[in-house]
Amino acid sequence: MSEENLSQEASLTLPVGHLLIIWNILSSKLSGSPLNDEFTGEEKRAIWALEDLCENELLNNGITAKTEKEWNQIIDRATEFVKTIPAEFLD
Repeated sequence: MSEENLSQEASLTLPVGHLLIIWNILSSKLSGSPLNDEFTGEEKRAIWALEDLCENELLNNGITAKTEKEWNQIIDRATEFVKTIPAEFLD
């Protein structure tokens, strides 16, 4: 059995559109949902870490706090954007 370094940092490259959708799911759809009650503490920490990573990357890409209307508009644009990216699992 190999010994993976679980503390090693990983880098992911995603379009900002995907990042917005992921952040939106993590921050608004999983936060406070009944499903969230079923997650273990470890799963919740992993989700929060991913949410923080997404939020930091959005900030690094110049996407900052917006009004609810502005967020809804940018999420709508991101949703349309991700529809243009081929996804083999949808076939």
